[in-house]
Amino acid sequence: MINLTIGSYRKFWSQLAVAMMSVYLLTDMLSGFSIIYLGIDIKASLIYKVPLLMLILSLIAQENILKFNILLFLVILIFIGPLYQFYEHARLDFFINDFSTAIKVLTPVCIFFLYREWYKNEPEFALKSTHRILKLGFIILSVNFIIGAIGLGKSTYDFGGGETAGSTGLIMAGNELGGAFLVAFTYMLHMCWNHKSKKLYLLLSLFTVFCGVSVSTKTTILASLLIVFLVPIVNERHKLYSFTLLKMGIFIPIITLIIIAIILAVEMLQSLGLYDRMIFLYKKAGILGIILSGRDVMTAENFDIVVNHSSLFEQLFGQGEALSLKRSDGSATSEVDGADILNFYGIFTFLAVCSFYIYTFAKAHQQTIKNINFFSPFILLASFTLLVLSQLSGHIWGSGTAGILIGVMLGSLNATDKSH
Repeated sequence: MINLTIGSYRKFWSQLAVAMMSVYLLTDMLSGFSIIYLGIDIKASLIYKVPLLMLILSLIAQENILKFNILLFLVILIFIGPLYQFYEHARLDFFINDFSTAIKVLTPVCIFFLYREWYKNEPEFALKSTHRILKLGFIILSVNFIIGAIGLGKSTYDFGGGETAGSTGLIMAGNELGGAFLVAFTYMLHMCWNHKSKKLYLLLSLFTVFCGVSVSTKTTILASLLIVFLVPIVNERHKLYSFTLLKMGIFIPIITLIIIAIILAVEMLQSLGLYDRMIFLYKKAGILGIILSGRDVMTAENFDIVVNHSSLFEQLFGQGEALSLKRSDGSATSEVDGADILNFYGIFTFLAVCSFYIYTFAKAHQQTIKNINFFSPFILLASFTLLVLSQLSGHIWGSGTAGILIGVMLGSLNATDKSH
C-alpha cells in the first residue's frame, strides 16, 4: 500500500509519517475494541500519536527551522498552565488528560505546517500523500460504520433495559467521530463529483447519509445531509455567489424537505405528547439553549470562574482539568471548543488556535472564489462546518479522532495545481 524507501534516510522518515497518518484511525478502533470487549483501556491511540507528533515536528525542523521554532514556542506555551497546575495539585490524572488534549490541539497545526513545506519542496509527494491519507481515512471509517451497522461495537445511546440507538462502531468518541466523518466523506464526495458520474455521486450520497444516520448523533446526521447537497454548490467556485440552475435545482428540494420535516416533527411530537414539553423548554432556555443542550450554561459558569475566581496567571496560561476543582459538579469542560481552549490553556493559546482556524477558512474561501486550488471547495465546506460545530457541539479543535484528517485537509490549502 505504502512503499518505504529504505536507504534514503530523509525520504524514509517522511514516508513513515505518511504511513502512520494513513492508518491512525485503526488505533482508535483498537482502543475501542480493548475497552468494549476486553474491559481495559490500552491507550493505543495516545501511545501511537505522541511519537507521530514528535516525528512531524522533527520533519518540520529538517525542512524549516524557523517554522519549527514557532511551533516549539506554541508547544511550550500550551503546556505552561498544565505544568503549573500539576505542581500546585500533584494530580497525575489531571496532567495526563491535559497532556492528551494538548497533543490533540497541536496535531492539526503541526501537520498543516509540515504540508506547507512539503508542497513547497516536494509537491508531487505532498499531493499523493494527501490523497492517500484522506482516501484511507474514508475507507477505514466506512468499515467502522458497517461494523456498527451490523450490531458490533459501541452504541451511541443506551436507554437502559437493552434499548439502544445508533452505533459508533469500534471508535468510542462519538462526537469526535463526527469531525473525522465530515472531513473524509466531504473529500470523497468532492472527488466523486469532479471525476466520476452523477449516478455514482448519488450512490455515494446515499451511503454517506446511511453512515450519518447509523451513528445517530446530531452532528453526523446534519453533516451527512449538508455535504451531499452542498458539495456540488461549492464546486461552482467563482460562481459560488451567483444564481445558477444548479443552485435552484438543489435548494428547492432542500427547502421542501425542511418544511415537510418540520410538519412531520411537530405532528410526531404531538402524537407522543412531547410537543408541550418542547414549548416549555423553548420558553425556559430559548432556541440557543435547545441547540446547545445546556452547553451555554456550562460555558457561562466556566467563564465566571475564569474571570472572578482565577489568578491572572491562570487566565493567561489556563488551568486545565484543575478547573473542575472550582466547579460544583466536578466537571471542567463545557463542550464548546473556544471556551474550553481558553479555560484549559489560557488566552494566548486560544488566540493562536482561533486565528489558525479562521485563517485557513478565509484562505479556502479565497482560493475557491479564484479557482486556484482543486481542494479548496471541499476545504471551504468542511472547515466552515467544523468551525460551526466546534462552537455548538465541541470535540473538534481537541479531537484525536479527527485531528490528523483535519491537519492533512488544511495542509492541502498549499496545493495550487488545478490538475489534481
